[in-house]
Amino acid sequence: MYLDQPLRSFLEDTASKTPTPGGGSVAALVGSLGAALLCMVGNFTLGKPKFEKVERDVREILKEADKLKEELSGLIQKDIEVYARFSQTSRMPRDTSELKEKRRQALQIALKDATQVPLTTAKLALRLLELAQLLLSKGNPNLITDVGVGALLADAALQSAALNVQINLGYIKDEEFRKRTSSVLSSMLSQGQEIKDKVVKGVRDALAG
Repeated sequence: MYLDQPLRSFLEDTASKTPTPGGGSVAALVGSLGAALLCMVGNFTLGKPKFEKVERDVREILKEADKLKEELSGLIQKDIEVYARFSQTSRMPRDTSELKEKRRQALQIALKDATQVPLTTAKLALRLLELAQLLLSKGNPNLITDVGVGALLADAALQSAALNVQINLGYIKDEEFRKRTSSVLSSMLSQGQEIKDKVVKGVRDALAG
């Protein structure tokens, strides 16, 4: 479990000539870092008299951001595990036509499973962007740039996860599954882009005075 190891281990293993951790795990890590920043903003807002009016809202945002942080960090390992299962499936014997067909069907199942981790990462990252937008007006203004960075990291996680979904979809033969998943993904990307732009503009406007 990379969460129990030094960060350098993750960086070195990512850089090495091994398939995991790869883009899916990195997307989840980036998303969890974005969530951590939003948690920091929440923690620096709570307990201060001048933010008393928004304390209840911020407490709820903090609670959800912390939950997303844990879920996203858990996906780092899950992405590695799902790749391992796909890799094992790809090594199934194909000496006869029956074995080839059995392997083909198993690979299709494995590919569908492989879309679920990055798709979940994308969904969680989109929710993070929504929380960042809420914190833009409710969070401690001294940490407004951390809201912006958190939003940018959430957006990076969303877009990166989407790429991993899309590459798997390219090998899936189930047209209905592909269309349904692509539609969901397209909607999330569109929403994410809109929210990210609003948050970044809000941060820049605040910095400009």
